[in-house]
Amino acid sequence: MIETLPAPEYVAAFRISGTLHSKDYDILIPAIESKLEHNEQIGVLADMTEFDHMTPGALLRDLSYALSKLGEYHRFKRAAVIADKRWIETTTKLADKLFPHTEMRVFHHGELEEAMRWVAGFRSDLMRGRL
Repeated sequence: MIETLPAPEYVAAFRISGTLHSKDYDILIPAIESKLEHNEQIGVLADMTEFDHMTPGALLRDLSYALSKLGEYHRFKRAAVIADKRWIETTTKLADKLFPHTEMRVFHHGELEEAMRWVAGFRSDLMRGRL
């Protein structure tokens, strides 16, 4: 299940829990596309502390959307993942190395506010010339 979380207008934030199904992407994809439509660069936050697994259909939808954005990865400045499962942390750290245009960081249960500040902070860093 995907729930959209309150966030700055240039951050797409979600709580992903239980089993992720293909139809859940009917919420996630339009929310991200709306942010991209109104902002040249965005951050993405995913609270996955209650995530269990995803169906094959959801995985296919995820991969399909990711492939459709290949030429736009530079628009995703930061990605914050909140998770306590080792495999999610490992996957996030690997993705951080594979996608150099997107800075990725793992946070843990109870660190939603810190994760939101960090993921939204790329705008402040851009203004100060840090990115």
